[in-house]
Amino acid sequence: MSILFLAIQMAISQYVKLDTVYHYRLNYNMFLDNQRSIEVVIDEIADAIKGNSLQDYIILIGNSVAWGTNESSDHSLGRYINELSGKQTVFNLSAPSMQPGDIYTLLLMLERAGIATDNLIIGLSYSAFNERSNGPRAVFWLGDYLRELDSEAFHKVRPQLVRNGYEYVTGWRYVETKYLHQALSALPLYQYRDAIVSHLEQQKEGTDLLGDPRPWFKKAYSAKQLENPQYLNFFNPTPFDMTEENWGVYFMNRILEHQQGKQTLVFMNSSNGELSKKEIAHPGYQSNLELLEGYFGQSGANYLNLQGDIPSEMFTDHVHLTKEGNQKLAQLLWQAWISEEN
Repeated sequence: MSILFLAIQMAISQYVKLDTVYHYRLNYNMFLDNQRSIEVVIDEIADAIKGNSLQDYIILIGNSVAWGTNESSDHSLGRYINELSGKQTVFNLSAPSMQPGDIYTLLLMLERAGIATDNLIIGLSYSAFNERSNGPRAVFWLGDYLRELDSEAFHKVRPQLVRNGYEYVTGWRYVETKYLHQALSALPLYQYRDAIVSHLEQQKEGTDLLGDPRPWFKKAYSAKQLENPQYLNFFNPTPFDMTEENWGVYFMNRILEHQQGKQTLVFMNSSNGELSKKEIAHPGYQSNLELLEGYFGQSGANYLNLQGDIPSEMFTDHVHLTKEGNQKLAQLLWQAWISEEN
């Protein structure tokens, strides 16, 4: 029986490879079901880097725009920027709803795994700097990992996380959960269970498309949709607090400290200049973009504000892009990247 058990574990280890959990981007359904599955993606990327002796790879981390919501992975930013980069490999660890706090935490996770972030592209949205006492969480996905890797930052942000749905586990339950996971992760059957299930489900569906890829003007947008508080908050014109009382600023400062001496490109997603014309034209929105320009101008990072650089017909909604939009975004980012290199 023990021999059979070992054989099953070995077979599972051989089955799961990078393309099981990642195809130009991580498998979001897998990650949505279990955030700890990102450990598998990181481990497989680390193995690919080591196995192929990669040196000049680029890490891309952002939210749903960088991940490619409303398009398949074959039509995503990850694919197109890889094609432009030639021999350089771009690993896209973006995920929908990822916040600056998640990006910072992910950098620490990559560092722990021995993956360099000497070449880093970060994708942000304007709303990352909104006041967020009522949400979303400043570390949306990876709060447990921040707790492990930077306890000072975690305990500072913890009240905001707890107010917005984060379960702060303590005592024996925390010890049991943390160390039981670490122990069981040595077993491939446990470590790869979600990866295998999600991979098989995706193969059965025949696509990893998330959302509607049609351009926005082929969809019906009602006045009610454009007055929805969630939509309007994306363009919140309230003046940004550019101190560390703003969680976007706080975690961007941690990110920029981590990236000192490394090549880092930060891009601000464009919004649909036609569908969201009214919101973009608001003086408060424009003033906040200027504040961000000033902040990043002093940061040492290469900053790219893309507002107005992507034609409105290349959007699927107020911010996400069509296949052609992802190609355009890849071109803009790659031009900025090689300009910085030169």
